[in-house]
Amino acid sequence: MTNLKDMKKITLDELKADMKWLDEQKCGCCYHIVAKTDCGTELAIVVGWTDGFEKAPEGTPFADGTWRICAKVAYQHANNGLQCDFDMDWLMPYDKDTADVDDTSTEVGGDKSDVKWLNEQARRVWKEWRSKLDGLA
Repeated sequence: MTNLKDMKKITLDELKADMKWLDEQKCGCCYHIVAKTDCGTELAIVVGWTDGFEKAPEGTPFADGTWRICAKVAYQHANNGLQCDFDMDWLMPYDKDTADVDDTSTEVGGDKSDVKWLNEQARRVWKEWRSKLDGLA
């Protein structure tokens, strides 16, 4: 299991490269594994397209109609071979009893504050959820 001090971080250059690639491709997601449990569950900072926004004005960067480039801290079990869909393949931790989700999904603009917040959230989620991640579906 990854120790907190050994957790990886996303850089500003990586976030910007992800956003550029996503804007060009108009689909998919990018991910950066930051920690892994002993059973192989991976915690990652994931960047991808998600919908549910008001229609963006024409020419809005990193937006395609009601879709936006967003990032989140999410996990994926070792037995899941799919890693291409932001909303389906990468899950945010949740409490099975209450159905409460540790929702870190946020629209990103590609600046230092985004990177700082995502890295802080990854460390927080790992501290709070690492012992439970293998038991989540």
